[in-house]
Amino acid sequence: MEAVSSIEQLLLDAYLREGPDTRPVVAMNGRTRIVSAEAARQLSDEALAALELGAARMVRDGRAEPRVCPVPDADGLIAGLQPVVSSGTVVGAVAVLSESGFAAAGGHGRGAGPDRLLPGLAGSSLPWRSAVSRAAALAAESGPVLIAGEPGAGKTAVARALQAGPPPLFDAAGATAAETRQWLRSLEGSPDGGPVLLRHLEVLDPSAAAVLVGILEKRPQARIVATHTPGGQPGPCLHRLVEHLSARMVTVPPLRERPEDIPALLRALAPRPAPGYPPLTWSVEARHTLEQHTWPGNVAELALLVRHLADSRRLSGPVRSEELPDAVRGAAGARHLSSLERAERAAILDALRTYGGNKARAAKALGIARATVYRKLRSYGI
Repeated sequence: MEAVSSIEQLLLDAYLREGPDTRPVVAMNGRTRIVSAEAARQLSDEALAALELGAARMVRDGRAEPRVCPVPDADGLIAGLQPVVSSGTVVGAVAVLSESGFAAAGGHGRGAGPDRLLPGLAGSSLPWRSAVSRAAALAAESGPVLIAGEPGAGKTAVARALQAGPPPLFDAAGATAAETRQWLRSLEGSPDGGPVLLRHLEVLDPSAAAVLVGILEKRPQARIVATHTPGGQPGPCLHRLVEHLSARMVTVPPLRERPEDIPALLRALAPRPAPGYPPLTWSVEARHTLEQHTWPGNVAELALLVRHLADSRRLSGPVRSEELPDAVRGAAGARHLSSLERAERAAILDALRTYGGNKARAAKALGIARATVYRKLRSYGI
């Protein structure tokens, strides 16, 4: 009975954090349902049942990742489902309703776009709008924000968009232990704990993760935006840090879940043409081919493809599907990649994007020979 009471308390705490006095919020775990007055006014029994089903799936799957849930009989409304986690186990979910993902920012259904909420972000798909909407809502409040997602999905782009002006950046993946300690000391000495952008939270060593938890416990309003790529089994200190931040987490959807955003991304990623040259355009067949690709490297992979074509293409007119790499057209891409190969592929793509496609600099950052980078690129059909 104590375990049940403890779970219900966690559910209630998560519900109260979402401001149910003025917002449509529902918390549930299959046994308990907490419905705000605004949610009760807007939702039918069928809509509440659909949210219950979404929460039950989240508990059953055990994946602590926010999701978007359609709402029946509620025209223009979507629900963002946030997991309620206890000791690494999903025990329930909190649903926050909004108008097509933009109510919190004063949008009007499909007429509002992510670029209006967070300038510089391309895309208008439902998963992308929902993620950007939640990010904008969290940024409007005090406190840290965790941006989670697959490698190359656009976590850093969202994190940068949350900050007014370029924030101080600390990349844990490229820092030594001494540099990490120095950064933590400066963060402890900062009057308000930010603003700061922390990339690759997942590679912090146990002592650094423990220190950061201590800072966040002392300063719950610290303006830290951190990016996190889930994967592997985190140690207890990192697990505690992620769990501490999970209530204010945004999951950036992978590109394969928002292929309708590819046309907007192609426009955003294309470099400015040289004077007298036309901009890069795409045939209908090429766009269709790009939308069918699974994009294991996500937006980073697409950006690399666009840059390569813009730099090396000598043909005129729209890009045709036969100009695309074999991996994108399906020939070389048909080979199933192991989880290790996918991680390696994503790391190479991320390094190439960071260094503007310069393979020598990317190889040096990765600690491998340039010839190895070329061989890996051919192997993965990039």
